[in-house]
Amino acid sequence: MLLVRRLKTADVAWLRLHSPPQHFGVTVQIKQLTWIFGLAIVASATLATAADQPRRRAPQKDERVARATWQPVRAAQHVDAPLPPATNGPESLPAGEIVLGPVNDGDVIYQDGGLYAGEEIYHDGLYGGPLGCDAIGGDGSCDAIGCGRPGCSDCGPGPVACGWRPCVTLCAPRDGWVSFEYLLWFQDGMDLPPLVTSSPDGTVRADAGVLGTTGVDVLYGDDEILTESLNGGRLRVGLWLDACHSWGVEGEYFSTSTESDSFSQTSPQGGTILARPFFNVLTGAEDSELVSFPDVVGGTVSVNADTQLQGAGVSFRRLLACGDGCGDTIFCNLPQQYTHRLDGLIGYRWLELQDTLSMNEALVSTDGTFNITDRFRTRSQFNGIDFGGSYRRTRGWWTLDLLAKLAIGTTRETVTISGSTITTETGAAATTAEGGLLAQRTNIGTYNRDRFAVVPELGAKLGYQLTENLHATVGYTFIYWSNVVRAGDQVSTDVNPNLLPPEVDPFVGAERPAFAYRDSDYWVHGISFGGEYRW
Repeated sequence: MLLVRRLKTADVAWLRLHSPPQHFGVTVQIKQLTWIFGLAIVASATLATAADQPRRRAPQKDERVARATWQPVRAAQHVDAPLPPATNGPESLPAGEIVLGPVNDGDVIYQDGGLYAGEEIYHDGLYGGPLGCDAIGGDGSCDAIGCGRPGCSDCGPGPVACGWRPCVTLCAPRDGWVSFEYLLWFQDGMDLPPLVTSSPDGTVRADAGVLGTTGVDVLYGDDEILTESLNGGRLRVGLWLDACHSWGVEGEYFSTSTESDSFSQTSPQGGTILARPFFNVLTGAEDSELVSFPDVVGGTVSVNADTQLQGAGVSFRRLLACGDGCGDTIFCNLPQQYTHRLDGLIGYRWLELQDTLSMNEALVSTDGTFNITDRFRTRSQFNGIDFGGSYRRTRGWWTLDLLAKLAIGTTRETVTISGSTITTETGAAATTAEGGLLAQRTNIGTYNRDRFAVVPELGAKLGYQLTENLHATVGYTFIYWSNVVRAGDQVSTDVNPNLLPPEVDPFVGAERPAFAYRDSDYWVHGISFGGEYRW
């Protein structure tokens, strides 16, 4: 028995140096006494060289317990997938030998290349399923279940063609992915100045709706709006440019629905006192324009605001690193295979944010009717170079994707201001004049400028494999955008009453309101639900 144990130890040491890495499992052989003599013959041929080989550590206690309680899972099946070509290095395995688990001192191994009737192998299922770590068959590419795909580890000679695939438009691409996600995002709101005020009954006309006066209440404005959730969708389509999945290209487009906020209140003459506040540059004090006041005027005042965000981009990805391994799962001690890959990204990015803010008064007085409109519209368009990295880790049926990108470029800021007053006097035709209340000839127009901007993006997505090709996903995205223009920031409440239609002729006083760019930072974040299909 001592001689047999020494022969087994020597043979195991020789196999340890000649077996390929990343194969784990357990093989159990119970054979007749003739097997011991056959093993002795093989071991004696290698005893001289094996004596100088390093010895592997003894199995730990938990490994012995695992072997003692091991039960076979399923019968071995014939595998047609070709094995990687053997090399002459110390990690090669002689033809016909199979290692189904970590080889330690005292292990019984099998060197014949076939299985006896009734013997079983414990190995993983397709795509690194929950059955173990020795995956037999399946896709071995780095973005699926490992880096051991024949011919793709180093893109050398092998059964897999590892060249480029220029046929992208004239024939169907062989490898790619497409995903669609429903977006539930939240954005940075729009700031507004006080736009509509009210005063209690009995307020004198001079103090009606004037900010800072006792009893004046701000009905709309003086806060942040459009902070509710944004609904939208995101589509991503990608193609691998080579068989080894080391080069790829991906396009992306997302859009949110138009989010809106509105206010409207009607008060006839003698009803609630309503007004639109402003700062009178002639008197240097707060003032207001009446919307409803007893025996003077009555009508409706309304405010509408909306916003929409959309973006697109295209990026090339390059495989930087990948690997695979085997480890215990969180909820049990069953080993499970995992893979991971890191890609570098570089490409182009476009974003567009549009805001609209409009105010309208429909007034009726003893002198006639008035329809007064102010409109502020902004559009921020970003164009820049996008670069970053993405990381994917696959474990069993689960995948985890992490994304970090930074876009550097310019934002085209466009502000459009317009206003009008339609007056219909009793017994006369309607006349239209340029200018409302906060939009006058002094700030009406379209303004453009370019500003340097950065757009970092962070993302995480958890996926579960429903079928061989389909994943269900849930994710989180955060996007920050510097230097954008919002409609509410472009409103100036400094007004010269001499500009109100009909304008005083000759005009006297400062030309207010005046336009001045006011930009700010913007962010949006939220969760997404969707699916990804890979082929």
